[in-house]
Amino acid sequence: MLAARFYEPYAGLEIEEIALPATNRNDVLVRVESCSICHTDLQFIDRGMATIGQPPIILGHEIAGSIETPDRNGYWQEGERVIIPATISCQKCLPCINNQESQCTDIQFIGNSIDGGFAQFIRVPADHPIRLPERLSYEDGSIVSNLFIGAYHVVFDRAVIHIKDIMVIFGAGGFGLSILQMAKLRGAKVFIIDIFDWKLEIARALGADWTLNSNKVPHCETAVLEILEQKADVIIETIGAPRTMVQAINLLRKGGQLVLGGYTDNQLPFLAGQLIRNEFSLIGTMSAPRKKAPEVLRLVENGRLKTAPLITHRFSIEDINQGLNTLRMGQSIRTVIYPWLDSFEKNSSSSKL
Repeated sequence: MLAARFYEPYAGLEIEEIALPATNRNDVLVRVESCSICHTDLQFIDRGMATIGQPPIILGHEIAGSIETPDRNGYWQEGERVIIPATISCQKCLPCINNQESQCTDIQFIGNSIDGGFAQFIRVPADHPIRLPERLSYEDGSIVSNLFIGAYHVVFDRAVIHIKDIMVIFGAGGFGLSILQMAKLRGAKVFIIDIFDWKLEIARALGADWTLNSNKVPHCETAVLEILEQKADVIIETIGAPRTMVQAINLLRKGGQLVLGGYTDNQLPFLAGQLIRNEFSLIGTMSAPRKKAPEVLRLVENGRLKTAPLITHRFSIEDINQGLNTLRMGQSIRTVIYPWLDSFEKNSSSSKL
């Protein structure tokens, strides 16, 4: 099969022909139809953040496809359309038994612990894929598999959000815009911050109550407070940068919740005393629990969540390094990779591929 493999930081992915993954009776082989690029993929390539699995490894964890080789237990049939949630939980440990699979003690991260979706096929346990409704495209499936399920987990599981709570989101990328949509379902009032006007325009179209280009003001926190006239109840930091973490904690009311969702190996840039004095809740989130997938898929089917505004570029796997560059240069929200296409028209409109 054709695959784009990560060998070392600060270098492009290598496009190679490699052997198909071997499967046992409890696995399925999935033909990858689409896999979108996440900023986490760039963290490994551009920042030198270590993958859990030893390179060479196939990155990519926002996957939709079809069953190529069913499991031998007969649960799946060849050709069934599926999404692949980004984390694999063991279903046996105490957190899994208690319906907290995101805290699985043996969790595996697709495209990090094990090979991911920047390839024509991927092997996963047969109990892991989720059926993709016929009404939804593979592109929809890629967005749901990680972004939307992960955002749902943030808003409905990790943070406690009430109607009319003021939420500030740092970052109008794919994760930030997904969290925005979930927060509006909860009735929150949302302020979103980014450095690109075109992304903020999309945020407003998706329901943001306020937006700010932080590059256009002398001091981000002052500008936000002048608009809100109060501090925020909940802040979601999706970037993982020390600067935005500090800005976030400076904008949080006493007793407020700070959710860190930008995957990073940076150390926390603020003092424990700030958390203690102000009784802040510091919340981490990373997983996209598969049990949330059916509800998220229903919300997309019903039109309450929108994937199309998030998909800005499309590339074949041979052009994946060019696709990575669109995200690197701030030109993309989500760039989708198609492993089975020799080429794909860039910037084309969303389609039911």
